[in-house]
Amino acid sequence: MSSNTHHDESFYRKYIWSTDHKIIGLQYGFTALFFLLVGFTLMMIMRWQLAYPESPVPLVGSFFGEDGILLPEIYNSLGAMHGTIMIFLGIVPLAVGAFGNYLVPLQIGAPDMAFPKLNAASYWSYFVGGIIMMSSFFTAEGAARSGWTSYPPLSVIEVGQTLWLIGMIFLITSSLLGSINIITTIVQLRAPGMSWMRLPFFVWSQFVTSFLLVLAFPPLEAAGIFQLMDRVFGTSFFLPSGLVVGGAPLEVSGGGSPLLWQHLFWFLAHPEVYVLILPGMGVIAEVIANNTRKPIWGYKSLVYSVVFLGFMSFVVWAHHMFLTGMGQGMSIFFQTTTMIISVPSVIILSCFMLSLWGGSIRFTTPMLFALGWIPMFG
Repeated sequence: MSSNTHHDESFYRKYIWSTDHKIIGLQYGFTALFFLLVGFTLMMIMRWQLAYPESPVPLVGSFFGEDGILLPEIYNSLGAMHGTIMIFLGIVPLAVGAFGNYLVPLQIGAPDMAFPKLNAASYWSYFVGGIIMMSSFFTAEGAARSGWTSYPPLSVIEVGQTLWLIGMIFLITSSLLGSINIITTIVQLRAPGMSWMRLPFFVWSQFVTSFLLVLAFPPLEAAGIFQLMDRVFGTSFFLPSGLVVGGAPLEVSGGGSPLLWQHLFWFLAHPEVYVLILPGMGVIAEVIANNTRKPIWGYKSLVYSVVFLGFMSFVVWAHHMFLTGMGQGMSIFFQTTTMIISVPSVIILSCFMLSLWGGSIRFTTPMLFALGWIPMFG
């Protein structure tokens, strides 16, 4: 038998335990779409409760009790889990894990991602984190009910948050592994002649997005571990002294700061806004260039703007915390940076609109969505 005989891989080896970037991209995509469907379902249940209060929820009402009526604590759980699922289990894995894994190596001429096994580990860490988080619905405590922001001290003393925190640690680890892989792939595996200013804009958007994840997620992962220790081991990283719960003093050492969690959370959660939008901008740029049948207008301006946008996203987080008692000086600083960060967004939008001028536009379905996105974002 020749040594060159082709060996067919089994179904599980090819589609389940694969290290191929395209298969892993598809795994991310289908799993993220499933979680988006779950998040959408939770939202529809909440909408039903708002439209028909004190009425049994159809189809799934039996899961909420004998009478099928949505209780307040379950409503809170659905709200918290909806936000978490849509962001951390849906959009980020779809935008970075699916599109990034599938398209980046193809667009830069790389044979695969730089670390294929690390790529597979990233997906399975995401999958395990999602299963842990979803399993909280079936525990005695129930799912998290302290909002997708998990603000202490409520998130520490309320039931249902432990599995949420464990799931978040797995999800953050997944994002860190995946983003390190994308950065290394773009830096090291570009085809000969593929200089930085020849990269497709989609690749630039994934590159900047990956840096946001690498730099912003570690503080939240540390904060998640600290909050888990507050819940399980009785520490007080985020619990202040003198808390009274149910009319009785809470027996903890105290001395912690709930605002510390807010700083650590929003230091990730505001760059997360651009983690959600930058890959989408990259997709819009490719769709416009393809369907106007000419290069995107102002390519260098787009690149410099997206890099500046990524940098500025790290110095605006406290505009989510204006009501926490910051001093006037700090409030003015974050107000100013919030206004500055709109400038690169306007440049990117302008480049997209100017790209339409003089183009031989094909009004395909993707192009219609792209054209609808421009005024919506503006």
